[in-house]
Amino acid sequence: MGCGLLLSRSAPADRAGGLEQAVGAILMVKTSPMDAQSITITIAEVLDLYAIGSRDFSHLDFHEAWLPGLVLPGINLTQANLGSANLSDAKLMGAQLSGCNLWRANLAGAILTEVNLSRAVLIRADFSRANLAQANLRCSDLRLATLQASNLYRADLRHANLSYTDLRGATLTEADLRGADLTGANLRGVSLAAVDLDGACLDRVWLDGADPPNAELTPLLN
Repeated sequence: MGCGLLLSRSAPADRAGGLEQAVGAILMVKTSPMDAQSITITIAEVLDLYAIGSRDFSHLDFHEAWLPGLVLPGINLTQANLGSANLSDAKLMGAQLSGCNLWRANLAGAILTEVNLSRAVLIRADFSRANLAQANLRCSDLRLATLQASNLYRADLRHANLSYTDLRGATLTEADLRGADLTGANLRGVSLAAVDLDGACLDRVWLDGADPPNAELTPLLN
């Protein structure tokens, strides 16, 4: 089945720590996806709203934001624009990031357990050492992304585009990769035990030192 990717519009960034360099930044907030008008809001205001219980910051534009160490579990950044943002070591457990634009974003070392990144644009994003256990990445676009040493335990990657993705040393135990495109992906040294690869495209995949889960993949190692 096809997975038409949703184009992100604009997103907020929030952060509970280390905002010294970004508190005065201005975000453009779409009042609705089709509304040409917009309002402005600072990062500090977003943080204040989060602190009193607000969670919906969808459609905000926060591309190229510098927010390492952001701590905002459960935030809703649906269809937000976080392209090229620095969210390294962020803690966004259970966040809603579906349809989000994270093109070239830095999420190295981030804790993203149980996040919803379905249909997100993650091209060339850096998820090295990130914890994506039980994350929903269904139909996401991860082309050329770095997932080296990441934790994808029980992650849902059905129909995701993982073409030329770097997955060296990643944990994929019980991950669901049915229908995923792994063309040219680097899976060197990865254990594929208990990984569901039914219908996945494994053309030109790098499997040196990998542990294939079944005899079907054994020929790819030769």
